[in-house]
Amino acid sequence: MGGLDACQALDTLKDIDEARSWLDAQEAKIVTRVLNLQTEQTRHDPRGWGYEATLTASEVGAALHLPDRTAGFLVEHSTLLTRYYPATLEALEAGKLSRRHAWAVVEEATSIPDTDPTVTAAFEDRLIEMASLTTVVKFRQQANRLREKLHPETITTRHKRAVKERGVYLTPSYDGMAWLEAYLPVDQAAGIFHRVDTAARALQGPDEPRTLTQLRADVLTDVLTSAGATADGADAAGELVSRGGAGAYWGVQAKVFVTVPVMTLLGGDVPGELEGYGPIDPDTARKLAGHAPSFTRILTHPITGARLGADATTYRVPQDLQDAVRVRDRTCRHPGCNRLAVFCELDHTTPWSQGGKTSYGNLAALCKRHHKLKSEGYWHYRQPEPGMIIAISPMGETYLTRPDPPPAPPDDPPPF
Repeated sequence: MGGLDACQALDTLKDIDEARSWLDAQEAKIVTRVLNLQTEQTRHDPRGWGYEATLTASEVGAALHLPDRTAGFLVEHSTLLTRYYPATLEALEAGKLSRRHAWAVVEEATSIPDTDPTVTAAFEDRLIEMASLTTVVKFRQQANRLREKLHPETITTRHKRAVKERGVYLTPSYDGMAWLEAYLPVDQAAGIFHRVDTAARALQGPDEPRTLTQLRADVLTDVLTSAGATADGADAAGELVSRGGAGAYWGVQAKVFVTVPVMTLLGGDVPGELEGYGPIDPDTARKLAGHAPSFTRILTHPITGARLGADATTYRVPQDLQDAVRVRDRTCRHPGCNRLAVFCELDHTTPWSQGGKTSYGNLAALCKRHHKLKSEGYWHYRQPEPGMIIAISPMGETYLTRPDPPPAPPDDPPPF
C-alpha cells in the first residue's frame, strides 16, 4: 500500500467502500434467512407465534455480540430491504449506497402509504438516485421535500394529527446519564435549538475548554434548572446562563429562515420550508413569516418558485442577498459538510480582487474551516451557474454539488 500514489490511494478507498457495501447486502440477506428459518420453526411451536422478529434479534445479537435493540434494527431493516425494496438492496450490493444510505432510503420509502405501487416504485428509484450523490443528512432533507409531493394527505392534516402526539420523554442510560427527548412542532423545536446553539456559540473562546456540544448541553441545563425559570418557560426563554452561572445573555435570538411562497402568505395551501428541517404546513409558515421575530422570511415567486433577491455591485453583501444565498445553500457547500449556512461565512467564489462580483451567482456559504482551506489555496471552487459548486480537492479530485431546488409551484407534477 505504501507504493500507491494519491489517485491510486483514493481509488482503493472507493473499492473498499464498494466491497463493504456488498458485504452489508449479503448480511441483510442472511439475517432475513435467519428470520425465515425462525418463522418456519415457530409453525411447529405455538409458543413463538408473534415473537419471530424478537427471537431472531436475540439469535443475531448473540452471534454478532450486539445488544438486542441494535440487533432488532438490523433484523427490521434487513427484512424491509430484501422483501420489499429489492432495488435498494441491489444498489447496496452494487456499491452505489452505503448501509446507512440504504437504511435511510428504506425509512423514507416507508413513510408514505403504499396506495399506488407505481408511485411507490418511482419514489424508491428517485430516493436511490438522490442518496447516491450526497450525505445521509442532506439526503433526508431532500427526501422530505419529495415526500410532500407524493403523500396522499395534506401536510396540514398530518400536522394537526401529529401535534396531538407531542411529549417529553426521559430514557435512562449508563454511567449516571440519561436521554431527555422532546417531540414538538418543528417551529418550536427549531426555535429552542437555535436559541440554545446561539448562546452556546457566544460562550466559545480561547479560554473555554468545553466543546460546542457540551456548551449546548450546559446552556439547556442552566435554562431549565435555574432558580428563576418559571413553569411555562417564559423566563427561561429570555435568559441563557453562561459558564458557572456567573453571567447571563438576555434576549438572545437566533436567526432561522422560513421560506414562504407568496401565495401561501396570502392564504394559499402550498407548504413553506424551515431551514434545516424541510416542509412545514402553511399555517405554521404564515405564523412564522408574520409574527415570530427569530425567523427571517424569504419570499418565493408564485409561478417559478424562485427566491426573490437582488445582486449587489459592492464588496459588502447586503442583508437581503446574504439571506437569499444562505437559504439557497442551506449548509456549507463543501462536499459532505453539514454546518448550517446561517453559521457560515459568505465567500466570493471568484475573489473580488480577481473581478468576482458580489452577486447571487458568485457567493456561496462556506464554514470557517473550509473557507480557510480555500483562502490558503488548498481547495478550489467554481460556480458555473448560481448555486452549482464544483469543488476541486488538493489531490485533484472533482466534486459537484447543487443546491436544493426552491419549493415547487402547486401544479408541478411529481419529479419523476
